[in-house]
Amino acid sequence: MTVTTPVGLLKERIKQDSVFAEGLHSMTTTLEASRFCAEHGLEITPTLLWTQRGTLFSDGLPTWRG
Repeated sequence: MTVTTPVGLLKERIKQDSVFAEGLHSMTTTLEASRFCAEHGLEITPTLLWTQRGTLFSDGLPTWRG
């Protein structure tokens, strides 16, 4: 099964690329995270990232503010 949704692609990238995951994990805002993703070839809006706060990483972080 091929993942095609922005969130699905993001989650796959986090699982497969530890350097990307560490970089994303360090972001403090959804806008910053969205820009980081775009720089790495993933188009995902700050709003969509906000809906995923606390669910992307096993430690529950980041919990970006809305």
